[in-house]
Amino acid sequence: MITPGTPRTPITLLIYRDLRVGMVVILVMLAAAVIMERLSAICWQTAISSYYYTSAHNILTAALMTLGTLFFVYKGSSDTENVLLTLAGVCTFVAAMVPQLPRPNPLCWPQGDLPKEYTVEPALLLNAKAVVVALVLGWVAMRLVDRCRGTTSHPRTAISMLVSRFVFWPIMAVGLITLFFFPGTFTTLAHGAAGVLMLSAFIATAFCTAYIVGREDVSKSPHRRGYQLWYWGIAFLMLVTLIFVVFLHLVQPNWAGTVWGFVIEAALILEFALYWLIQTFELWNTPDRTELLPPATRNQTKYVSTLREALSDLAEAWRNGRGKKGGGKFWPFL
Repeated sequence: MITPGTPRTPITLLIYRDLRVGMVVILVMLAAAVIMERLSAICWQTAISSYYYTSAHNILTAALMTLGTLFFVYKGSSDTENVLLTLAGVCTFVAAMVPQLPRPNPLCWPQGDLPKEYTVEPALLLNAKAVVVALVLGWVAMRLVDRCRGTTSHPRTAISMLVSRFVFWPIMAVGLITLFFFPGTFTTLAHGAAGVLMLSAFIATAFCTAYIVGREDVSKSPHRRGYQLWYWGIAFLMLVTLIFVVFLHLVQPNWAGTVWGFVIEAALILEFALYWLIQTFELWNTPDRTELLPPATRNQTKYVSTLREALSDLAEAWRNGRGKKGGGKFWPFL
C-alpha cells in the first residue's frame, strides 16, 4: 500500500531494476532446471549445451532467447557498451537456435531426454534464418522511423565506431555468408562460435564498466573503489575462465568431455550472474550509471561522424596522455 505523499518511483528506474534482476532470475531458472534434471538422471552432462537434449531443453532455449532480448533492450553507460551488448544479443540468439552438434551419446536420463528420433538439423537453418529476418526487419524499421523524424545520422564515440566497423559488422557479415552459402559449416560451428563471441562481448562490457566506475563522483558513489575492484575482478576472472574453456575444447577435448568441462562452464555462468547481482545492488536507485559521474566528466563525451575523425581523435588522445598519470584519457571516446 502506498501512503499519500510517498514519492512515486520513476518508471525508468523500475524498468532498469527489472532488467538487471531479470538477468539473475533467468540464470537461477536455468540452474534449477539443470539440478532438477540431475536429481532424476544418473550423471551430469559434460557441457551446459548438452542439456538442450535433456528435460531442460525448453528452459535452456527460453533462457538464451530471453537473455538475448535483454541484451538488446539494456542500455549501457557508453556507446561502446551498447555495441558490445548488441553483439552479445545476436550471438545469444544464434546459440539458442543452433544447438551443439552432434547429439551427445549417451545421455543420462532416457525417460526425460529428447527421443533419439528427434533431429534438429532440418529446422536448425530455418530457425537461424528466421532470427536474421527478424533482426533485419527491426533494424530497417528503426531506420525508417529515424528518417521520418528527420534523424539521418547517428554520431558515435570514437571507440564505439571502431568496435562497430571492425568487430560487429565483420562478424555479422561472416555469419550471414556462412549461413547462406556454407550451411554445413554454419551448422557445425555456429553454436560454439556464438557462445565464445557472446561471452567475449560481455567480458569486454565488464571491463568497460570497471573503467567507468572509476570515473564516478565520490559524493554520489562513496563505495566506488570497492565496486570497481569487484568489476575488475569479475572481468579478469571471466576472461581467464573463458580462455581455459576454449583451451580445453581445442587442445584437450577428452578432458573437456568429462564432468569437469561442465564445472568450468558453470563457473563462467556463475561469474556472469555475480556481475549482474552486484550491478543490481549498486545501481538500485540509479537507472543510468552516467548519473553518478561528475557533470564535467559526463560532458566530456565526444562524438564523431567519420572513421578518419575517430582514428585522429584516439591518436591525439594517446599522444597527449603518454607519461601522464590517471586512466581517464579515453573516457570521452568510450
